[in-house]
Amino acid sequence: MLNLPLPWKRSADTGVDEPPDASERLPARRRGRRNRRLGINDENAAVAARARRSAERKRQRIALIIGGVLILIIIGVIMAGVYQAYIHPPRVMAGEVRGVRFTMGDLVERIRVLQGIDRYQGGQVDLSTIPFELLTDLLHAEILRQAAPGLAINITDDQIEEAIRARFRPEAQPGQEVDDAQLDAEYQNTYTGFLTQVNLTDDGYRRIVEEDLQEFGLWARMLASLPEEAQHVELQAIALSINSDAAPEAVKERLELGEDFAAVSREISSNDGYIGWVPEGAFPEFDRHLFGETVVTESGETQPKPPLLSAGDVSDPIYVEQAIFLIQAIGDVETRELDPSMQRRMAGARVEQWKDDQLTQGTQEGWVKINFDSNRYAWVTEQVRLTRPRVTPQPQQQPGGLGGLLPQ
Repeated sequence: MLNLPLPWKRSADTGVDEPPDASERLPARRRGRRNRRLGINDENAAVAARARRSAERKRQRIALIIGGVLILIIIGVIMAGVYQAYIHPPRVMAGEVRGVRFTMGDLVERIRVLQGIDRYQGGQVDLSTIPFELLTDLLHAEILRQAAPGLAINITDDQIEEAIRARFRPEAQPGQEVDDAQLDAEYQNTYTGFLTQVNLTDDGYRRIVEEDLQEFGLWARMLASLPEEAQHVELQAIALSINSDAAPEAVKERLELGEDFAAVSREISSNDGYIGWVPEGAFPEFDRHLFGETVVTESGETQPKPPLLSAGDVSDPIYVEQAIFLIQAIGDVETRELDPSMQRRMAGARVEQWKDDQLTQGTQEGWVKINFDSNRYAWVTEQVRLTRPRVTPQPQQQPGGLGGLLPQ
């Protein structure tokens, strides 16, 4: 009978269908003769096999190490990018006043607040200029905060509360009988709603109001220091927008050829251009044209310089922020009593001059530091665009500091 290798007759310990290795089919005597002919023995073969397995494991370990290193490098690059983009920039110093630092994150937060306030009032923040301007404002505010005690400007919590209530508490109309408790409740609701919409804390807003009150205190000091009389010039001016189609040089030529100043002004700016009697210091940009200036010579002596304009002359274009002015002195300089509106304007101009002088002095002496450039500006504007507050405009409200407390 044929002894067929049927599946159910296989030995249980074979386990596989593959044929045995050729060397295993050889009888032990023939296998020994073959190994002796090839110059190897069983012990050498085992050693070679172990060496191969060891080399293979070594290659696998090297491959795993290289793969792990590459993964770590990729993770490191990603984390470095995240740090540079999101973690490091907010911590970078943007400005400093005697050790008090403002970071890039602080600047973004303040712009968001201003953005929320403007949107609440129905306005919009101009991101093309506001980062630079607001950083300067933060430095000015901190300089004044540190100088306030020496200037006898002391702002109390009660003054801050009173200023906030003046902005948000409704006033009873004449003839109406309104319960104070109801007005206080409306005030709290309005104020809380404002803080929520502009994403600002009560402490944060009180700090802004304190800064405004300190500046108002400085303005009041400047107002009190003004004389009763000052040099005046009767002035008329034409204001052109930076984007105006009218060329300033062409407008000046028309005036010098004898065209009526008021008529040309009405054509360009919809008013006759008459300003009135202007004291020295009310419009600092015009002072050297109307009143002359004092310069310091190389020897350190002061020397007066005469006005650039005589009565009837038209100035060259004067660039002031977003406008271009052509001015004309109607008559000669006269000493006159200061008008209250011009006193307020002169006090405001002196406040701005004080702040600029302090910032310049601090920068020169090293106690004011500024660390802001075009790259940081780009980062700030991008962060503000990504997280700008979405609020419902409330044109009837005028919050945001003191909302025009400083007279112009």
